[in-house]
Amino acid sequence: MEFYSLILIMSVVVLAKKPDEETNCNPKRVNNYREDYKNYIKTVIGHIRTNIGSNEMLNIKLKLDSICIISIEEAFKTETIYHNFKNNYFYTISLLNFKYTEILKHFLDYIDIILQKCKQFHERNLKENFISCVTSLVEEVKNSKTMFENLYNAMAFISYIDVRFLFKGAIMPNVIIDEINFFLKYAFQKISENSHLDLNSLPSIEDSKVNFKSLNDFHTVASDIIKNLYQNSYVINTSIKTNSTSNQINEDDSYLVYLTCSKLKSFYNENIEIWYKNLGFEQFLDPKTPEFIPPVDPNININMAIKAFNILRQESGWKTMEHINIVYNEKLFSVDYIMKDPIDKMNFQIKKEHLIQLIKCRYTEIIKNYYIMVSAILSMCNVGVNRFNYNSLIKFFDSFNKSKIMFIGLNKALITLKKSSLWNFTSLSHTNLQKILKWVDDFLCLLNNNEFSQDKFVNTNGTKKTDIIDKTLKYFLNFLKQFNIELNTNFKTMNSRCNMKEPYYKKSKLIKHFKYLGSKMSTSYYEQSIEMYHNACNYFDEFCENVYKSCYENLGFRKVNRLNKTSNEIIMVD
Repeated sequence: MEFYSLILIMSVVVLAKKPDEETNCNPKRVNNYREDYKNYIKTVIGHIRTNIGSNEMLNIKLKLDSICIISIEEAFKTETIYHNFKNNYFYTISLLNFKYTEILKHFLDYIDIILQKCKQFHERNLKENFISCVTSLVEEVKNSKTMFENLYNAMAFISYIDVRFLFKGAIMPNVIIDEINFFLKYAFQKISENSHLDLNSLPSIEDSKVNFKSLNDFHTVASDIIKNLYQNSYVINTSIKTNSTSNQINEDDSYLVYLTCSKLKSFYNENIEIWYKNLGFEQFLDPKTPEFIPPVDPNININMAIKAFNILRQESGWKTMEHINIVYNEKLFSVDYIMKDPIDKMNFQIKKEHLIQLIKCRYTEIIKNYYIMVSAILSMCNVGVNRFNYNSLIKFFDSFNKSKIMFIGLNKALITLKKSSLWNFTSLSHTNLQKILKWVDDFLCLLNNNEFSQDKFVNTNGTKKTDIIDKTLKYFLNFLKQFNIELNTNFKTMNSRCNMKEPYYKKSKLIKHFKYLGSKMSTSYYEQSIEMYHNACNYFDEFCENVYKSCYENLGFRKVNRLNKTSNEIIMVD
């Protein structure tokens, strides 16, 4: 088949797709789901707002920007609760972040009181007092676990809200979940470290010194975290507070430690009651009434989708994406963060967005690097103005033909996700994979005609079919030119969606690398050239094979394809 005809057919196929084949969903149903989801979040935020006590908001003001500052009383007027949802959401999350930051700060204040007293005991060489003091402090840190678990669960629930879906790109405050998790992890660490100790006897002086240093280090790092939270807060606290540490440090030694530990116990219980239970987070996370049950997108078989995603997230292929952070609501999310929690009905909406955006970043990176490798090898094959080395071209086209396996894997993965209706098909969406699927299909269409295998370019007597090679090269270069235009057009938004810790391939660096390898293996120019092409094509082959394994096989798409299939269907798919 002539390549001109092939490219024409590819264009017709793309243009001829029916609208419902492109979207695979009903726009009206999508809009209805968005309204249902919006009403659900409105109900949640309204419930939180009505249950925040007015005494908790005294002398607090909110910053909308560097100029506009309003009082918390104004922001939380009863009659405004349902009128301006965007502002209500902004105010509520800002206030929760601030109050939870205050809880962390007060916790550190209590810890500092005891730390200072333990330090005095140590400096005065009062060993028993020092051991008792550190032991009491460790116990209170361990006791903080339940409070921090509750605060973390509350922030986790808020983090499940898909603000990009709700507010169409408007930037909203991100909850301080990572900071709370730092405190929670430390409490778990102390529980784990001290689980082997005999509760009926005091630890040794050496153990106490180790614990004291650990507590001091924690306090130092945690204090910096709190400082950053206040600096980045949307809330201004105009109240004047005295330093509780300096006020109490002169109390009687043993009584002060006892008193502070007692206050910590009350502090934990009070915050759980006011800032977790009273605000409704128990009901949100385990809803018993319809108003707090998150809606389900009617375009998705939610149970199958959750099952599929939980298969994918446990696979090893995600390790190859650890150099990628997705950008969501101006916050970076790592692969570990996206994959760490099981996906359920509560977090499905946001986890779906995060996971598909991650796949989009990775697959775009793959195709970008693939194109750069192809360009680099073709440049090396070009020995003058439009004069190509035919041996090099034959070797390259053979490798290009082998790259079909990579596109088969990417195609199967994308189709699996598409059949599950897990994409957002809005053209400007961060999780629209339609363009990537088109690129993959275009290359597969080119490769499926088997015009690039080595036997197409060499006669049975070993002579080269130079006219066919020239014709193939001409249409291939035209294909690459059109593809590059599309790639560059769509690549402009990449930086706003994907934060890459590893740079994309650079054509000049690849060529330099292949030339260096060729010069190491051979002495003559001719041998170096052959070795250079050989190394380049081997590198290209390995890249494509690794992509097939890491981004299809090792992501679990085979397993997902087996869901709800008969044994005969499984055999056909595999």
